[in-house]
Amino acid sequence: MCGISGIYKLNGEKLEPAVLQRFNDSLSRRGPDGYGMEFFDNDTLGLAHRRLSILDLTECGKQPMSFADARYWITFNGEIFNFLEIRAELEAKGHLFKSDSDTEVILAAYTEWGKQCLDKFNGMWAFAIWDEHEKELFLARDRFGIKPLYYVHLPGTMFAFASETRSFKFLNGYERVFDDILLEHNLEDSYALEGLGYTPFRQLFQVLPGHYMLVKKDMQPKQKRWWHIQDHIQNQIPGSYEQQVEKFYELFRDACRIRLRSDVPVGTALSGGLDSTSVYSTVSDILQKESLGRINKDSQRAFTAIFPGLPHDEKEYAEKAAAYSGGNITFLHTDFGNLSQKIESETEYADYIGPSPITSIASVYEGMRKHGIVVSLDGHGVDEMLYGYRDMVYGLYNNALWNMREKDVKNYAHVLSDLYHSEQRNDMMTRIENDLQVKNQREKNLGYKLRRLLKGEIKFQDYHALKLSSLSDRPYDFSDMPIDKRMVYVEFFQHTLPALLRNFDRAGMMNSVEIRMPFMDWRLVSYVFSLPLRAKIGGGFTKKIVRDAMRGHMDESLRIRTYKVGISSPIDYWFNHYLRDWVLDSLEGSPEKTIVEQGYKKGQLEPELVRRAWQEINVRLISK
Repeated sequence: MCGISGIYKLNGEKLEPAVLQRFNDSLSRRGPDGYGMEFFDNDTLGLAHRRLSILDLTECGKQPMSFADARYWITFNGEIFNFLEIRAELEAKGHLFKSDSDTEVILAAYTEWGKQCLDKFNGMWAFAIWDEHEKELFLARDRFGIKPLYYVHLPGTMFAFASETRSFKFLNGYERVFDDILLEHNLEDSYALEGLGYTPFRQLFQVLPGHYMLVKKDMQPKQKRWWHIQDHIQNQIPGSYEQQVEKFYELFRDACRIRLRSDVPVGTALSGGLDSTSVYSTVSDILQKESLGRINKDSQRAFTAIFPGLPHDEKEYAEKAAAYSGGNITFLHTDFGNLSQKIESETEYADYIGPSPITSIASVYEGMRKHGIVVSLDGHGVDEMLYGYRDMVYGLYNNALWNMREKDVKNYAHVLSDLYHSEQRNDMMTRIENDLQVKNQREKNLGYKLRRLLKGEIKFQDYHALKLSSLSDRPYDFSDMPIDKRMVYVEFFQHTLPALLRNFDRAGMMNSVEIRMPFMDWRLVSYVFSLPLRAKIGGGFTKKIVRDAMRGHMDESLRIRTYKVGISSPIDYWFNHYLRDWVLDSLEGSPEKTIVEQGYKKGQLEPELVRRAWQEINVRLISK
């Protein structure tokens, strides 16, 4: 895991080293262990790297790295988890290696197979490879966009890429300003742009997940899809549900196993929820029962952010998870003394528009790094493909209710009510029963029946991605799918997950910690998207197959726990205590400094209205 950058002067001008170094140094927190720069094509192209040492800690792992008598050069961010297997295959073909890194394996694979090497890789990556013979730059990104890759193309002038949007503030020859239309979309929905390859800035885009680009001076660069989920839906899955569960656990365990490969200590960000506990428990079991090569023995430590006295606090659940596996757990406290300054600096670094500060998730990785952990194995990616969010279950429930599938209504109602805190469940069930009663009364009406007969089944228009010009030669389009399928495809590939992957990338890398995600193993994802709906939700549970696969492998009370908290900032509490004066100062300051006047000048926000609303909410919450 590192930071990568590059600048290609398409007009033939020489690239000044100081220009590239300034651009690359903006990524220093991603790679505190070293840096490098190399220049090509008569000094019109520069590739740069900031190193976070994880595999092969020697100078042999330094980047940019060359291969095949310096024909190919790479700057690479990420990990290829199956690099040992690929290396053995390449050695059998006669390739020789000078390092023990996965970076050199990528270069050898590209030498052997060209762009088809991408199909060989199981991992997360963003990289750029320069071909000195063909004078072309090849950029590629992993299947799901776990690792970021942003670029600016100014035709006839410059092509530049980097791991973060923030870096482009430091790029000579490019003025980073908001695109008003994209900014408006982003303010309306903070998850809207990321999965489509857009940012709120003009001319600043992403290489899309599962895509590559070729850049040459005499050619318009275009994004080409190399991986599409529909090409990997499996028609032959195990017939019985028990066999499906067994296969799921087999894939998940191997995904955890290969992600333990590291020359530095590995930990887990543990919330005590199903997802992170599944990862932690499986990793612990692997370390205790299996003999593995190329791992750091100090890899069974858990880290949990706690908020004593607040609903966000999950200390008791994390303690249960650690006790079951016999591992060590460290509890991390947020420093409230400089909270406003921390939020400001972290928000500036994260460089995205979001509904809450990145502070809580960033503090976990900050604490891990202070305790010597460089790699974290986490549980991201499950909710989006296995109906883990309330809104998704509401969508299934409402679709079943409006189309009068009473059996499905009761099934989803059971799941939905259990997603709430125990004190809220009775009210929730009463509301659901009323919904069904009202709907039944309508069904008895003859006119209503005739309208339904003429219209047929009601088809929801929810879960559609924002309509923007596609950056892909083969864009994802899930609009014709039924809602139960459409929602998981959109949430995983186009909406929520891409934004969350960005958030966690920033949270980890601002603290120089790599985050690995076993549930995002492409074999597991392809398998889950091939499963029938009944394997994913039902019997009172979301993420059904995960729960059944983990039976006997983790604490039972956590396995069947349904109330979801997750890692998030207790922003309402902070605003009315530690951040109260800071918020009021921000709202009441001089016009050129206030959030309201500077944040959005298009007329939709009335400054006085926002201030009054804030004061009313503030008084109401404090009085409770």
